[in-house]
Amino acid sequence: MSKKNIPTLGVASSIGSVTNNSSLAPAKLQSSDYSSLLLNANLDWQPLLEVSNDYKNSLNMLNKQSCIISQFVQQSFDDKEAFLILGGDHSISIGSWAGIMNQIPAESSFALIWMGANMNAHTIESSPTGNFQGMPVSVLLGEAEHELQSCFPSQQHINGRDLYMFGVSDYSPDEVVLLSKKKVNVFDVERIEHDGGTYKVLHQLIETIMRCYEHFAISIDLNSMLARGDNTDELLAVFNGLGFGENFSGLEVVEIDVTENNQGRSEQLIYEIINSIYK
Repeated sequence: MSKKNIPTLGVASSIGSVTNNSSLAPAKLQSSDYSSLLLNANLDWQPLLEVSNDYKNSLNMLNKQSCIISQFVQQSFDDKEAFLILGGDHSISIGSWAGIMNQIPAESSFALIWMGANMNAHTIESSPTGNFQGMPVSVLLGEAEHELQSCFPSQQHINGRDLYMFGVSDYSPDEVVLLSKKKVNVFDVERIEHDGGTYKVLHQLIETIMRCYEHFAISIDLNSMLARGDNTDELLAVFNGLGFGENFSGLEVVEIDVTENNQGRSEQLIYEIINSIYK
């Protein structure tokens, strides 16, 4: 059986982060020996998008970065191919999901599953650090300040009711207020444990979304999950047990640690996730 070609964009950018670690991941993943784990897919790597880390929290650079990523997503959507984006810090999400919003027909439905410990829903005013990696959700929902919102290359925003946050454990009161206002679906760790654990809750959530939405996608913050010690076997079991059909638009993985301290854990897990979804 021939393998699927997955349009893949690596975004070597840490402009929204204090460190430069996330920008190292795409090149490392492109040459990784763990790519041999892919049984049913070939990654069709596009030219690496390299963004200079000299432009920390630059609105101008964020705008340029977002436009390029958005164009890649739009083309993949037009070609009816589920895309893969490997970051990069979480600021790249502004471009990823703007691309989807530009292409989704007005009468269609789209859900985004946002997986990780953080809400990433700060604004410039509420952020304690001023780092863009903590702000993409406020932009996706259309709630950021004008200067930040103008970096979102789409006139359409994600409806809060169509955003599903899974695994949240780290957030501020300002973020809770914003997400409550927008009716975002939040599955925090306490709710997940109460409702039966990761496997049961995530499996039911994705099954429901696949049944109820015409299009859906997933964004994963890898570092926050690994740092918290999440049981990634359950995550992989869910992905392996589900058939991601034509209504699956794409996957974004951000905040990937490929430094020596990580000892290859992220590289291996990334390719295991890709193999479990693109089959």
